[in-house]
Amino acid sequence: MAYYQRELAPNIPPLSARRPLINEYFLSAYTMSIYTGCELGCPYCDSWVYNERPLNETIAIPVDLPQRMAAVLPKIDRGDLIAISALSDPYQPAEQTYRITRQVLQLFAEHGQPCLIMTKSPLVLEDRSLLQKMNERSLAVVVTTLLTLDQHLATRMEGRAPSPQLRLEMLAELKRAGIPVGVALLPVMPYVNDSNLNLRRVLHACAEVGVDFVVWDYLHIPNERHRHRINVLLSQLGSYPPRYYRDVYRDQATVNPIYRLDRDRELLQRCDELGLAPRAPHHLYAGKLSPRNEAALLLRHAAFRDRLQGRERLAHLHRELADAIFQGRFRAADLRQSPLYPTVGPLLGLSTTT
Repeated sequence: MAYYQRELAPNIPPLSARRPLINEYFLSAYTMSIYTGCELGCPYCDSWVYNERPLNETIAIPVDLPQRMAAVLPKIDRGDLIAISALSDPYQPAEQTYRITRQVLQLFAEHGQPCLIMTKSPLVLEDRSLLQKMNERSLAVVVTTLLTLDQHLATRMEGRAPSPQLRLEMLAELKRAGIPVGVALLPVMPYVNDSNLNLRRVLHACAEVGVDFVVWDYLHIPNERHRHRINVLLSQLGSYPPRYYRDVYRDQATVNPIYRLDRDRELLQRCDELGLAPRAPHHLYAGKLSPRNEAALLLRHAAFRDRLQGRERLAHLHRELADAIFQGRFRAADLRQSPLYPTVGPLLGLSTTT
C-alpha cells in the first residue's frame, strides 16, 4: 500500500509549458499531472526513471492544486486542450479520498476548458455527469490504455491496474453517456504484445465497444536504468534474452524505423478493416479547439497516413505545415501545396479561390 503525503507547492506551475508542437495522439497543447507517483505502478512505465524512490511507494497529494489551477486557467486560450495526466493516473486510489481530479475538472467545466483524461480506472465513472457537462460546453475525452486482453499477461505488465475487461466496460458506459472515448495501445512491446494475433484481438474489442479512435506507440527506454527494469520485466514474462531488444532498439530510446514501419502498417490495416479511426477523427474536435489547433491536427493526422502509404514527400509537407500553423508562422502559399487546403484554408480564414 502506498504512503500518502499531503503537499503544498504554491510556486510550482500546475501545467507544463505550452508544447512547441501539437500532440497528435492526445490533441493537447498542455499536459498536467494531478498526483505525483502512481499506485498502479505499471512496470513498463518510464515514469519510474523520474523518481529516486519507487514510483508506487509514495503518492504526493497536491492539496492546493485546484487553487493554483484557478489562478492560471484564465490565462489559457480556451482553444488549447489540456491532457491529464502526463506521469500518473488521475483516478488512482488516492482520488477516492482526496478528489483533486474532480476539483480540477469542475474548474474546467466552469471555464469551458477542453481536456483529455488518460486513466485505467473505472473510478472515472463517478464523474460521468461532470464530463457530460464539460463535453457539452467544450470537449472532454477519456482515453484508456489497453495492451492485451490476456488477463494473466495484463497482470504482469500493468501492476495494480484494473483488468482489461473492466476498462472496456468503462469505455462502453462513457460512450453510452455521450462522452468521446479512445484507446491507447501504448506501449507496444516487442516480443510481448506486438504479435498480429494480440493486436487483432485488442482492436476487435475496441471496435465492439465503438471507441471513437485508437492510438499506439512503442515502448520507450530513455536510459540504462529503465533498460534494466525492462530486462527484469522480460525475464518475468518469459525467456527473452537481452539481445532480442538490442536488435530492435540498437541501444536507442525507441524502436528502429524498420520495425516501426512494419507494425504501424499492420495496425493501420487492421484499423481500416474494422472501421476504427487511427487518430482522433476530425468531427470529434471540429469547432471545439482553436482553428490553428484544428488545422494542425488535421495535417498531422494526414501526415501519419501519408507516411505509411508511401507518400513521404507529402508526409513531410504536412508535418512542416502542421508545426508552422500551431506556432502561428505559416504562409498561405505553402499551405496551398497541400490537397487538404480546401478544408484547412477556411479554418485559417483563407479563401479557397486562387
